[in-house]
Amino acid sequence: MSEQTSFPNEMHTIRDFQAFHRWLDEKNGFNTNLFLNMMLLSGEVGEVAQVLKKVHFMVDPGRNDQEVKTLEEALAEQRENMGQELADCLAYIFKMANYTGVDLQQAYLTKMRKNLDRTWKYTRG
Repeated sequence: MSEQTSFPNEMHTIRDFQAFHRWLDEKNGFNTNLFLNMMLLSGEVGEVAQVLKKVHFMVDPGRNDQEVKTLEEALAEQRENMGQELADCLAYIFKMANYTGVDLQQAYLTKMRKNLDRTWKYTRG
């Protein structure tokens, strides 16, 4: 799908993204098996970890035989890869919500309301 390809909906809300993934699954005949898709999500999380591993090696003088970069430089160099892998994770999260009947937008808002009043055991400092 190119930058000019239009989506079947406006894609502004979490519900829009979930609807898009329902449409995409149907259009492409994707396997909607819950357990398979959880494994695929786990694989994508592993790919995020691989990008972060590259970033770590770029900034750690003990793991880098080339020029050591700042964290900001290393992240900038890996930003596109990180974005692609995080987008893959997000897609599977939308799919998992669809397959389990979760309105992810409502679930997120409900959880964040709880977090606003939550006392965190560990804080920065």
